[in-house]
Formats: sequence, C-alpha cells, structure tokens
Amino acid sequence: MKKWFIFVSLVFTVFSFSGINLVFADEDCNEYQIAVNLGFKLENQAYGKFETQVFELPKPMDNLLISIDVQKSPDSIFRSYASFKDKQTGKWTSFQEFEGEFHFANIHPVTAYQLLFIIRDPKKGTTLIRRFTAQGENLGEEVMQKLSQKPVPYQPGNQWAKPTIVSRQEWGARPPKSSYTPMVADKIIVHHSWSPTQAQYKGAATIRGIQNYHMDDPSTGWIDIGYHFLIGPDGVIYQGRPETDLGAHCKPNTGMIGICMIGDYDPGNDLVNDKMEKSLLDLLSWLSSTYKLDPRSTYYGHRNFSPKTCPGDLVYDRMDFYRSEVFKNIGGTNRVVDED
Repeated sequence: MKKWFIFVSLVFTVFSFSGINLVFADEDCNEYQIAVNLGFKLENQAYGKFETQVFELPKPMDNLLISIDVQKSPDSIFRSYASFKDKQTGKWTSFQEFEGEFHFANIHPVTAYQLLFIIRDPKKGTTLIRRFTAQGENLGEEVMQKLSQKPVPYQPGNQWAKPTIVSRQEWGARPPKSSYTPMVADKIIVHHSWSPTQAQYKGAATIRGIQNYHMDDPSTGWIDIGYHFLIGPDGVIYQGRPETDLGAHCKPNTGMIGICMIGDYDPGNDLVNDKMEKSLLDLLSWLSSTYKLDPRSTYYGHRNFSPKTCPGDLVYDRMDFYRSEVFKNIGGTNRVVDED
C-alpha cells in the first residue's frame, strides 16, 4: 500500500478562473476540516482494497460531509464506504456505501470515522484515489430533532410558471465527479456569495469560478458546485445541482434546496436590486408550488444553521416579505393526513 499524507487546510486559497479573481462563495463554518492525500492506486490488477486509518474527531459531531476525489479507469467499478463510531455506545456502524460524497447527519453524534475503498477492474487499468476531504460540525440535539420532523403537508393553490433558468450546459458547467444522492425537498435555504461581490460578477464565468472552487479547493473538494441555484445581480438564474439531489451548501443538506444570491449583502456593501428580487420570488414561487413547500414555514437563511451572517442582513431582513409575496402568488392550504 502506498504511503499517504495528511494535511489540514487552515486557510482559504484565492483562485483565478476565467480571467477573474474569485475568492470563495460563503460556505459552512466548519468546526472540523481536513484534506487527506491518499495516493491509493490500483494498476495492472483486477482487484484492490484500501482502508484508511481511523480518524478521531476533536469533539463529537452530528454532521460530516466527506468527498472523494478519484480518477477511475474506464472499466473499473469503484465503491467507497464509511463507518462511524457512535459517541453514546462506543460501537462502530457497519460500513455504509456511497459514491463521491457522503452526508452524515444524525441526532446521535459520532467521535471517529474510517473509510474503505474497493476497486474491481477486469481490464486491469489504472485507478487512482487521490484524496478525500471532510468537513464537520455539531448542530446539537435540539436543532437535529427539529430538522428530523416532517413538515405539515401543504397543497399550493396555484402552479407558478418556471422562470427562465440558464442550464448547466449553457453556463459551461463541468460534469460532477460522481453521481448525486437523491433527496426529497422540504426546505429552501437562501445564501449570499459574499465573495464574489456584485462588482466582481462576470456572468457565467463567475458561476464557473464558484464551481471550480467548490470542486478543487482543498477546503471543499466536493463533487460539484454546492448550490442548486444561483442568481446574478442582473437577475439571471443559473442551475447548479439538480434540485432533486443533495447539495453541499448548508449542513445537514438533506432536504435543503440552496439558492445563492451573488453579492455581499452585509450592511454597507451591495444592495439587493429589483431584478434580483423578482427572479428570487419567481424561483421561490415555482419551487414552492412544484415541490409543495409552504412558503410561510420552509424558507430559511443560511445563518439559521450557521454562525455566519449569510445571506447578509439586507437579504435576511427581507425573508418575511419573500414568504408573504410567494404565498400571495401561489396560495394554498395545509392539510391533515390521516394515519392508519
């Protein structure tokens, strides 16, 4: 087995993509963050099994996002597995299979984890497991209990038309590193990018830069751009990940559709203009009517799950306005579901 090296990313790196300087779109504030260079390689062999050491967490955590960076041969079958040590019982879970991204979220925190990789390649090509990244935090039992509760069923009164959305192909998205994890949407989380600001926005080039940061930077290393949608200061809406699949924008991510407003909306910086707000309201109205999300109770700012100020006061202070406007657009009622 090849030697592997650990490095912890303690600083954020500034990247230059497509001729513009982009720092980092505002992501979670992690209590634990690590990037591990593995260098596991299967070459001229039909089967390989690689196991990492046990990684102890600095404190018990109920949320972990683990992302794998692998270069597969065309004919290889690659499988990743993760196992976790339960804080309360001290026992390890069985290894749970995943592809490129594992989202651990549980009311019971864990104190350690370990990864396992299995490769089968009948044509004996070369597969390299470059590295993995992990980011974690502890939201606490009260927050996790609330997140585990199913929302009251909601039936919209009107179906809102889907706004014009720039497709991934149109903005030049890279393909994801692996398959997404399906989810059932039950919340919408609004973000701001913080950086890039409105003045740094360069249309599709900005969206490509954010995707490059999310996929390539040692502090992230995700399988794709983390958000489901992004809205530029010109009001243009861009498709990120499919909204029916798990994102990487706000732990625990499960059930959360992420919308990023490009700009810095902390006081004294950018202003939310009419074009952006119209696009946001159209997008929220379409998502809420399509996925039956009650606008009065399913919209959040990133700060509701993070110590960060995201999406900035100038957006967050408008959340009640967005809730009421969308409800005016689509109406609807809550309904009681009979249980047998």
